[in-house]
Amino acid sequence: MYDIVHTANDVLKERYILGAELSGKYGIPKLKKINADVNGLKSVPFSEARKEKNPKKSVVHCFLDDCKFETLWREPMKSIETIFNFKYVIPPDFSFYSDMPLSLQIYQVYRMRAIHHFLSETGIQCIPVVGWSGEESFDFCFDGLPEGSTLAVSTNGCFAKSGMECYRKGFSEMCNRLNPKRVIVVGKEIEVKEDVEIQYLDSFCQSMKKRLETDNG
Repeated sequence: MYDIVHTANDVLKERYILGAELSGKYGIPKLKKINADVNGLKSVPFSEARKEKNPKKSVVHCFLDDCKFETLWREPMKSIETIFNFKYVIPPDFSFYSDMPLSLQIYQVYRMRAIHHFLSETGIQCIPVVGWSGEESFDFCFDGLPEGSTLAVSTNGCFAKSGMECYRKGFSEMCNRLNPKRVIVVGKEIEVKEDVEIQYLDSFCQSMKKRLETDNG
């Protein structure tokens, strides 16, 4: 279990992983599995969480531009009271891409696991987020994720031909390595061949489109 903070005022935010078991050669925090069923629940983007009137029947997610949830990394306690009221929370999916330095990609995966661990330690029901860049990221992007758990992914930005191919390869690798109980997909459907239960939630853009259609009635 990780039990030390090395820097004055914890500038590295090691407090986020206190009590965590570290996994893999990069020391990525290991997350606990969860059996989360989001059927019938509403999806709410983190940027709209404070406005939600029925959080107990909603899932708040962070599949947004990184700038819209970076505050959750910098000062999580300012958002705890709001997101604690939701049925489930899908923590930050920090972006990383295949043309980024490998060190930066690994750091983004570390941050995803670290903030998840911190939030879950407060009692928030967090669904582990899975993300990958290219096949080279398979060496580290699944580190710390639980087997046999509900997991969450997004199809945002995956609808170019190369993007759909990357999504399908990563989805298949995720299922082979982690054997998820269920996968929550935030965004439009991309057909996959894996035999796993998939539940879909609206992305931010889908939610906004439905809201506009309702307002214009």
